[in-house]
Amino acid sequence: MASPVKTAVKDLRRLTDITGVLTKHGFHAVVRRIGLGALVGRDEPRGLLTDGAAEDEALLGEDRSETAARFRRVLEDLGPTFVKFGQVLSTRPDIMPTEFVRELKQLQANVQQMPLEAVRAQIAEELGEDVEALFSRFDEAPLGSASIGQVHRARTKDGRDCVIKVQRPGIQDKIRSDLDILSTIARLLEATIEEVELYAPTGIVREFAHGLLDELDFHKEAANLDEFRQNFQAEPRVTAPEVYGDLTTSRVLCMELIKAEKLSDIEPGTPRAKAVLQTLLDALVKMVIYDGFFHGDPHPGNIMVRPDDSLVFIDLGLVGRLSVAQQDEIINLIIAVLSGDVDGISRTLLRMGRPVGRVNLREFKRDVVRIRDRYLLSNLSDINVSRFVQEVMDAAQQHRIQLNSTYALLVKTAITVEGIMRHLDPDLDIIAVATPYVRELTLRRFSARKILASTVKTSMALSGFVSQIPEQMDQILMDLEGGNLTLTVRNEPMEKLSQHLNTLGTRLFLGVIASGLAVSAALLLKDQKIEISGVPLVLVVGVACAVMATLLFWWALGWHVIGGKDSTKLRLSPLMRLLRRD
Repeated sequence: MASPVKTAVKDLRRLTDITGVLTKHGFHAVVRRIGLGALVGRDEPRGLLTDGAAEDEALLGEDRSETAARFRRVLEDLGPTFVKFGQVLSTRPDIMPTEFVRELKQLQANVQQMPLEAVRAQIAEELGEDVEALFSRFDEAPLGSASIGQVHRARTKDGRDCVIKVQRPGIQDKIRSDLDILSTIARLLEATIEEVELYAPTGIVREFAHGLLDELDFHKEAANLDEFRQNFQAEPRVTAPEVYGDLTTSRVLCMELIKAEKLSDIEPGTPRAKAVLQTLLDALVKMVIYDGFFHGDPHPGNIMVRPDDSLVFIDLGLVGRLSVAQQDEIINLIIAVLSGDVDGISRTLLRMGRPVGRVNLREFKRDVVRIRDRYLLSNLSDINVSRFVQEVMDAAQQHRIQLNSTYALLVKTAITVEGIMRHLDPDLDIIAVATPYVRELTLRRFSARKILASTVKTSMALSGFVSQIPEQMDQILMDLEGGNLTLTVRNEPMEKLSQHLNTLGTRLFLGVIASGLAVSAALLLKDQKIEISGVPLVLVVGVACAVMATLLFWWALGWHVIGGKDSTKLRLSPLMRLLRRD
């Protein structure tokens, strides 16, 4: 295991590389705002980090498509971890503008194939035997190569055709280092820019880190495949590859070879395409509404079609899970949307999300009405579900409502499946296809058993609340009689005054330290003629004082920005209004 010092040095070098890539692609304002300008190398063009107005205009200009393209190039230059992070962000239409989502969907990790010797060595290390001892056949040419691993076709000694996924050696250390840096940048952004709070970058990075670290453990993907197969055990039209547990470890995954064609190869508009479409829709409803466990990336390359038109879902490294309460909220939202119930849509979205600050419910409902009128009052057979969902997400974002990440992944899954359905049947009437499912969901939502369970649950909660009232009143009266009742009054202007005083105090402290060191050095050494190796002592001490002042400055600034809970965040909104073109 690397020492903490070596790890810190390596992380610092990586952070310097990241800073250089950001400035290379024009994100100078980001570098300057989060305090990483000092890490830019001397070979950077002079003035990049000094012309603040130019930086902000470059970053916040009206052409978001161009900015999104630059952001994509940044992630591509930074390598596999950041490419995967961009791919995750492309699944979050609730927080990313449409231009960014469109651009990030183009991200592809440009990775080189692993040398065959490295593949063989990894298999031998993980499984304890050489490839020849484990397999009667092992294809040297890989079926595919990705940032985390490489896939080869093989045949076991007992004659089972399989694919074996081998993790790249050393990839874990690199990814963990990148995740540490991503977390640091997210904390800096959240601490210094007020508007960033809505997007919760630390939460996104934390969620991404958990998912990526799970992806590094092939046991997790194997468990997902087994769970998916178990859920569809009674449904012969849908399955997933069988995992060969005796040849699987945390870094090597061996599973059944699927002999089928990709869904994208099915000819659109044919009877077979329509049969596959029906099976796909049945599978999605079962995954989301009944199992609460769904494939997180069901693009056409991850769905195989066997000769009998049954579907095989592969690559379950990314999955989503829904609780029973979340499943009910989804049913409520679907019913509210199709019935045009604005109040129902608004309330359900608020329950599904987390408001950041106060939400003006009247204005939010007005936006929901506008979206409903645009899409649901016209010919429903031509409705563009993807665009409708995107506008609803944009409205929630504008009103500072954070949606649960699971819902965001579900939205991305639904949009992907809609695209597949429209490819299979170009004349698809989405409402006609969905109507039977909506009827079934409505019956489930308002079934006698569901209503009875809800009534019993509500009655028990109300009974518990009522039974606690006498005890709580006794406690209040006792505290009042004993003088222990405390009343807290909040005053926002006073709280902001405290923040401003904290900021002012930090600045005064920094000024006093710098001035004190400089003046002290000048007074003590003004009459001294001592030299050290030909260098005047006054210069040596002056440089030492400057270094000390710089260290104290950065320590105090770091405490103020990250450690100080009452620190004042930078607001970009006024700057954006200033730069807005007429």
